Amino acid sequence: MKQKPLNISSAGLCSSMADSQRDIIPSVSFVIPVYNDKTNIARCLRSIRELRVSGHTYEVIILDNGSTDGTQQVLEQLGFPFEIIEHLHVSALRNRGAWKAKGDLLAFVDSDVELFPEWFENSMTSLGDPMVVATGCFPEIPKEATWVQQAWDLHQRGRQPSTPFPISWLPSMNLIVRREAFQAIGGFNEKLETAEDVDLCYRLASKGMILCDPTMKAIHWGEARDLAIFWRKEVWRGMGNFRGMCSHDFRFDELPSLGYPLYVLILCVAFGLGMCFDLWTGHILISPVCVALLGFPALLLAVNTARHTRRPTAIPSLFLLYLTYGLARAFSVVKAFLPRSKSR
Repeated sequence: MKQKPLNISSAGLCSSMADSQRDIIPSVSFVIPVYNDKTNIARCLRSIRELRVSGHTYEVIILDNGSTDGTQQVLEQLGFPFEIIEHLHVSALRNRGAWKAKGDLLAFVDSDVELFPEWFENSMTSLGDPMVVATGCFPEIPKEATWVQQAWDLHQRGRQPSTPFPISWLPSMNLIVRREAFQAIGGFNEKLETAEDVDLCYRLASKGMILCDPTMKAIHWGEARDLAIFWRKEVWRGMGNFRGMCSHDFRFDELPSLGYPLYVLILCVAFGLGMCFDLWTGHILISPVCVALLGFPALLLAVNTARHTRRPTAIPSLFLLYLTYGLARAFSVVKAFLPRSKSR
């Protein structure tokens, strides 16, 4: 492990504070894991500096997973101390930051997320309810978004109410948690490479309510821009999804994320067998039926989302996205049983 000189008690403290005040315990600790993201990290950190904090103090703890693209140079130019810890999953990096944190609140923010100025103020409104142990939002997409990003945004945020509401899980890319509750459940599961945020929230629910607050507002600059990237991300997420299910108690609301990929996988196998049978008999019959059944759930989901969001013209793009999602998650089921290569 390599380390830059780091004084956690003052690292990244609100720049408006005088030097004599830098021993004040911060109200909130921002924990930011980063790896090879020089394009976005500056935008993320500047947005934290521009937050309206209403008299609260904060610290910024940055954990670099061994970046080689110039990210560390950007951090040095911006004046943010950071610690280099290589070869860890993001869940473990976040835990390292949380254990060092001094704030009563832990704000987990990804390096490719930009927070709106009101993000922290509005989170404090939600956390004013002592029953709420964590809050955050599903971030927006950039204004110059691709059709893939727009379709996924409709899926994630299009059907949500505009006011805070209870939810079973939130993405850890912009999530603020009471430190006491976080420590009580042992933090993130470090064995999970992805889906660690879902697992964390499911366990946090034993301590209180998870609240999605759309008024907090953030932008995710790292959302998949095309189907190829979307495919790779969903295969990766699907790999972690099954491991995550084994790390907490069984939940009925997780069945769709397991059932849909299995359905797609069965239909893909049936299509292959059907093609062989059709070619052998000389009658094309079974394979077209399999194709129709394969696409039916994606079409149903697309129509349902378009209806709720009142965007009927989005049905074709939503259909392609849901179909790609199902195929990618089905592939992750197969890949999960293949021998894994050693990580770097």
